[in-house]
Amino acid sequence: MRKEVGEGEIWKLIVIRDGSDNYTHALCDAHFKYGRTSDELELLDVKRLPSGLIQLVEEHPFNLYEEALETGFIVEMTRRGSMAGGWMKFTSSVIMNSNEPFQAPRGLYANEIGSTLEFQRVGCPGNSEQLPKAIWLRVKELPLNYVAWAFENGIFEGSKSHQKTLDSWISLPELSDITPILVLPGKPTKSENFI
Repeated sequence: MRKEVGEGEIWKLIVIRDGSDNYTHALCDAHFKYGRTSDELELLDVKRLPSGLIQLVEEHPFNLYEEALETGFIVEMTRRGSMAGGWMKFTSSVIMNSNEPFQAPRGLYANEIGSTLEFQRVGCPGNSEQLPKAIWLRVKELPLNYVAWAFENGIFEGSKSHQKTLDSWISLPELSDITPILVLPGKPTKSENFI
């Protein structure tokens, strides 16, 4: 097994907390915007985090949990990881192919504890890489320039209304959350810059 992962072998996903979502103390309930570029972050809908990403944030050596709830984090992914540097290995459990045209294959990946996440193949169907048998992930602090960009573009802004809702005063039973779970992108065919 390798000790270092080369920079060209890593692809990233930016995950930023959605300000219109009411504050919660649990990552599993929080909603996030995500993307590889600033354009994707503005365009894509909000999602909840899969259990694999939640575990990575919870086990981060520098206590990334509160920061992830407030602003977000970066997910780094590679096909060739190592046990050093905070990487966690996820192994393919199931690959799902669709009969729909232009629908990319997806894979369900699990770590040794059973936390899962889903990956989707990226790129044109004819020239994109297949999903690998294993993917290594780690999370990192969101850089200040990304936080500044999110503030400038209104990602952290809450709703404009000051109207209180009933759940501000009493505890109501939670209805099932219909916000879908984030599907991670496979390795892109070309490098992407955030801005």
